[in-house]
Amino acid sequence: MDSWLIIATIMMLFFLISIWMAAAKWAAKQWYLLSLLTMIGAVITYGVLQSPRPEPKPENAMFKSMTAEDLMAQLQVQLKENPNDAGLWFQLGQGYLLNKELDAALICFDYAIQLTEHPSSTQLAAKATALYYLGSQQMSGEVSLLLEQALQLEPYNEAALSLLANDHFISFRFQQAINTWTYLLDSNDPKLDREAVIRSIHQAKALMNTSTR
Repeated sequence: MDSWLIIATIMMLFFLISIWMAAAKWAAKQWYLLSLLTMIGAVITYGVLQSPRPEPKPENAMFKSMTAEDLMAQLQVQLKENPNDAGLWFQLGQGYLLNKELDAALICFDYAIQLTEHPSSTQLAAKATALYYLGSQQMSGEVSLLLEQALQLEPYNEAALSLLANDHFISFRFQQAINTWTYLLDSNDPKLDREAVIRSIHQAKALMNTSTR
């Protein structure tokens, strides 16, 4: 679990770096796309880590030396043994999402949802994210519906709200982006990276002020 926490932390640090880069050339959407995928991936990773898991066995120590590719391969092996494990499908989809293999990620998230009696907000937000980027960052009806369902289950779902806020941001709807990020801060979630959200708000305010001059 420690290795996954390190990965999530690194991903979030990269998000902060990408925001700094965007400040230097804010119209370059590719930087913000990369930062958003990184942040959402970290959020999803953290959510998976918070779910109840069995006590680690001594032999699991070998996973600490595995690369991301090794972990993906291990998940695929486990899925061959237990193809109806929704959690494994979701984790595999998460890996594909972080690698920007969006078609594969969408397939995995679909399986995870189909195998879950009551899909979670995290699953729905993850599928929405994959669809959003497969659709060239278009907020389609299906993406909007998935996000709406996710937020009905969990009004302060960080992945869903982050996707909405960043869609507003790259579409130059800075006030809507600020409102969404501010709403996310109201959650008082101790796991939320408040510094990253506040930085995003400040950046949106600066760009909004620049565009009105």
